[in-house]
Amino acid sequence: MKKELLPNWSKQDQLKGKRMHRVWEQFFSETQKAERGQAHSLPDRSEDQGLSAALAKHEAALLSYPNVIGVAEGIRTRRGKPTGEHCLVVYVNRKIPKSKLRASEVLPREIDGVPIDVVEVGTVEPLAL
Repeated sequence: MKKELLPNWSKQDQLKGKRMHRVWEQFFSETQKAERGQAHSLPDRSEDQGLSAALAKHEAALLSYPNVIGVAEGIRTRRGKPTGEHCLVVYVNRKIPKSKLRASEVLPREIDGVPIDVVEVGTVEPLAL
């Protein structure tokens, strides 16, 4: 018998997750439509290479900031909606106002010309199998 793993999310968290899912589905759907409408040419991968290089070079330093639990290449979000701008996404347990952080604890806005987006994900725990 297959056991379903369910998160222990509150109703509010579940609704927020469903809204986020819809927003990203819409973003990817619109992106695919736009790509189909463009002439087929080789995409410029220099931006992706810059992201990868910045991630490889600075991942350990970014992970050393307090509250940071992960770093990845991704797409910037503003007010919960993806903008399409490629960036490094820094995942934190929770966002803390700059006024409550020491200067050395504030993440940079960009690194090597690559923008940084800070995303609050809450506590990350392994699922019990």
